[in-house]
Amino acid sequence: MEGPQGQVGAAVRAHRTAKGWSMRELARRAGVSQPFITKLERGDQLPSIPTLYDLAAAFEIPPSALLPTIPDTAPSGGLEMPGDPGATTIRLLAGGPGRSLHVYELRVPPGGGDEEFFTHPGEEVAVVLEGAVQCLRRGRRAVRVPVGDSLTIDPSRAHRWRNEDSTPARVLLVCDDHTSHGAGGSSSES
Repeated sequence: MEGPQGQVGAAVRAHRTAKGWSMRELARRAGVSQPFITKLERGDQLPSIPTLYDLAAAFEIPPSALLPTIPDTAPSGGLEMPGDPGATTIRLLAGGPGRSLHVYELRVPPGGGDEEFFTHPGEEVAVVLEGAVQCLRRGRRAVRVPVGDSLTIDPSRAHRWRNEDSTPARVLLVCDDHTSHGAGGSSSES
């Protein structure tokens, strides 16, 4: 299988078979359907970011281990991750398996953002390029980050990003999932 979808599918299949799990077992552990796993492993579909986190949590690996490597030898438009229509769009601009640094571009419409709280190992820095976003962290006050500002968070604490303003926001999200904050698992929390 070629291309980003094929690379993600091959990574999922490799981790699943290394665990000795059936597609049904992986689907149960990740909270998705078995037909979805079939499409994913065939390279017919990419996971959304929440599903990527759920798959990585099931395997007890960092999410980056399931992503394709974005080449660093030529300019790239990155890899757009699927999402709901009218929701946040996410592009992986740099990173992949074996890379500690991952760069994402988030385009968050007014009133949009993550529906679920997430945790993952490493460090996370958000730089707001347009508009403003809020970082909501479970058990803590929300922090508004306006255009031109940045925020560093500990992503091992449940968090999510939202745009409560009336204009679209664009955020550069830089993550390093190979630090001492976690041993390699990730999870999404409601």
